[in-house]
Amino acid sequence: MQLRKWMPTIIMVVILLLGVAYAYSQNFFQKDQTAPVEAKWVTFTPANVQQIEMQSSPDNANTTTTPASITLENKQNLWHMRTPANYPTNAYAITDWLTTLQAATVHDIVEDSPTDVAKYGIDAQQPTIILTTSTGKQDKLYIGSKLPTDGYYYARLNEGAIIQLSQQTVTDLSATAFYFVDTTPFGWDDQYMTALSWTGQDQTNNWTLTHQANLEDPSQDRWTFDGHSISSEQASNLTDSIKNIPTDQLPTPASKLSSKSPLFTLRVTRTEGERTVNDTYQGFQSANNPAYIDVVDSSQQWAYRLPSESIKQVMKAAQTITDSTSSE
Repeated sequence: MQLRKWMPTIIMVVILLLGVAYAYSQNFFQKDQTAPVEAKWVTFTPANVQQIEMQSSPDNANTTTTPASITLENKQNLWHMRTPANYPTNAYAITDWLTTLQAATVHDIVEDSPTDVAKYGIDAQQPTIILTTSTGKQDKLYIGSKLPTDGYYYARLNEGAIIQLSQQTVTDLSATAFYFVDTTPFGWDDQYMTALSWTGQDQTNNWTLTHQANLEDPSQDRWTFDGHSISSEQASNLTDSIKNIPTDQLPTPASKLSSKSPLFTLRVTRTEGERTVNDTYQGFQSANNPAYIDVVDSSQQWAYRLPSESIKQVMKAAQTITDSTSSE
């Protein structure tokens, strides 16, 4: 009789336990382990950016120890540097920088409506970055001091909240003028290059490379070196040895070079649409350091300081081809 009295209760408990077990098996009581998606810090389309202004950290290539202002302007899909000087720019570096900024996310909100931004290391009168789009829209971005906890900086967009920005993002955005500069004086596309002529100062290392393109099948392009047929691999190895020599310093105005005879003159003939273009590059011995050669680019406006050894390697590469063709 006593068991019959408690039977309904026992049945209810059993049903409850079975229900709880089923719920756990279906993850009903487990917390959502999916990490929240962090919001973008600033929303923009890189292709629509017309101007970038920023306060840069000191350039390693300069002697200045104070932050410098950098201004980049996009005119007709070509990027130009306006400050600190109209250096030749590397469009790929600018695109990468914009991509990094576009991907920047808000880790956390520190204060929604700040009344005193100075305590976060932010100068309300001096944005770190200003983006201006082709429609005239302008975003002012501020990066302040580092948080007491490692890994984040205070930041702000326009007159909005104080947020946490990752240290890695701040590092990636802290570019100097040198980061945006085209670091090599030489530049052409081998596909459109028809002739390349190198003339040394002492006339002992003179050679000419010619290229006849096969538009239907580039693998059938014809290359000659001083009149001898060579492979496309030999030709590209030689041209790459020239084009891929970078500088580790900002270019200087070519007008500042003292007048003297060039160590070498490189003339490049290439096609540009229906036009034939002739570019000339010249290398001069550095006046104060023989370990470097100053190379004036084809615009005759900028001089790039390159290691003397890199130019010697070009001459060795050419000599290797000379030796191989002379034995034929």
